[in-house]
Amino acid sequence: MGRVIGLDISKHSAEVALLEAGSPSCRRRRFVASPAGIRAFAGKLGPDDSVALESCTNAFAFHRLLCQHAGKVVVSNPLKTRVIAEAKVKTDKVDAEILARLLAGDFLPPVWVPDAFIDQLRHCVSHRQGLVTQRTQAKKRIHAILHRNLVTVQFSDLFGKAGRVFLAKVELPATERMLLDADLRTIDFLNAEILAAEKALAEAVHEDKQIRRLLTIPGIALTSAVGLKAAIGDIRRFRAPAKLVSYFGLNPSVYQSGLKAYTGHISRRGRAHARAVCVEAAHLLVRVPGPFHAFFVRLRRRKPYSVAITAVARKLVVLVWHMLTNNEDYRYASPALTREKLNRFHYLATGRRAPRARRGDTPPSRHQPGKDAEVSYEQFLNERFGTDGPTPKDHPNQTDKKSKTRKTRKTP
Repeated sequence: MGRVIGLDISKHSAEVALLEAGSPSCRRRRFVASPAGIRAFAGKLGPDDSVALESCTNAFAFHRLLCQHAGKVVVSNPLKTRVIAEAKVKTDKVDAEILARLLAGDFLPPVWVPDAFIDQLRHCVSHRQGLVTQRTQAKKRIHAILHRNLVTVQFSDLFGKAGRVFLAKVELPATERMLLDADLRTIDFLNAEILAAEKALAEAVHEDKQIRRLLTIPGIALTSAVGLKAAIGDIRRFRAPAKLVSYFGLNPSVYQSGLKAYTGHISRRGRAHARAVCVEAAHLLVRVPGPFHAFFVRLRRRKPYSVAITAVARKLVVLVWHMLTNNEDYRYASPALTREKLNRFHYLATGRRAPRARRGDTPPSRHQPGKDAEVSYEQFLNERFGTDGPTPKDHPNQTDKKSKTRKTRKTP
């Protein structure tokens, strides 16, 4: 058995706790957390050594570097390593020793380490999200300028064509005019940067079939699909839909002791950006006719709006798991809306417009993609529910015309 090493890395220094076989004591050392110091430390590791470190901003970069020398490198989950967070004496030395002892006893909860492509994709998604946040802040400042100068806004989109003309002609004091023009220039700059970030994302995932599959869901645009792809990574690491729901933090919190169990709000533990993407998509998904709209309407009768939207977001995550696991498109997708999103995706990735369908070409089937022949709705029902099709009782949306006809008695 080789050495077991616990590594606590901060911005300027790194604390090392080393456990050797047959020695109950722990040796400690400290080195400067510079690129040269970290490479020198990694060069002293061997294939029999095991290293444990906590998840942080640059933990994945350290993981890739240490994997070139050490035999086993584990990135621990700080939310599950409660023995460190709840310690009475918490220092870098104590943290490194606890990590080493947990790894030696195989009690360290690891996190999934993405590959280089998914890691870079996450950075690009985070970069675009930061640009959007800055643009939102600039727009709020403009609204604040108009509000404190008693200017009434009568536009649904203040930053559209008509709104920009209004902002250019509105009368304001000299100082307020300067601040408003500065924020408008900031918005124009951020719009160009956001478009460049979206083009980079489209080029990176242009050949990804999972992205095109996610675009068939109403409410999921290119940036939302890429955000979900970056957060999920390999769908095979989630054995069930509930695992993915818990990873996004959309599962209800549960406290159980004895015969009593209490359920509360969603846990909110996991990928915060992916959870926000699902909730935003749920707002648009419930407006489109389909099973999600029916579920939302049924739940809205007895639950608040926010609770119903969160429930729809959870069902959306379950749908995403089944689509990516079974390699199937969304069954109730709108062909026109999907074609529009795919055309924009193609234009951002290549800079060229997608070729138009020629007259006489048969569009692919919406229910069974890949087949040339179009499947009618009756054939789809027969294939799924049997030759006789579903009854009106099984499908409330399907009305029985005979049952609605009113029988009248013929008068002699």
